[in-house]
Amino acid sequence: MDKRLTWHYTLRPSPLGDEYNVKMVYELGSSPKVYVLNPKPLALARGAKRLPHVYDQEKQRLCLYYPDGKQWNSSMPLAKTIVWWTYEWLYHYEIWLGTDNDWKGGGVHPFKNQPKIEELERSAQTNK
Repeated sequence: MDKRLTWHYTLRPSPLGDEYNVKMVYELGSSPKVYVLNPKPLALARGAKRLPHVYDQEKQRLCLYYPDGKQWNSSMPLAKTIVWWTYEWLYHYEIWLGTDNDWKGGGVHPFKNQPKIEELERSAQTNK
């Protein structure tokens, strides 16, 4: 039995916003991963050299929650968490485009000495 869900969907974060083709991959026992497939590459705000709040610049994997198991866990419905948080991320992304590289979406931004995302995800899975 396949324990992986892959869902392709289109979002428009606001009535005046653009449309985004998104892919969510969720494998039982792992954290959901969300990617923006189109447009690719996502535009950058004036003065920005990188996308804000993503785990992977090239794959455009969105950072929707801190993977320590406290904001999201497998008992939570994907439609009320991950899908909604994707809308929210894209909404803040569009605001970011017009605000000279000022991300208003909140969240924890990594520093050099923080563990990599893969380490945090593994740790969250083993601490269940």
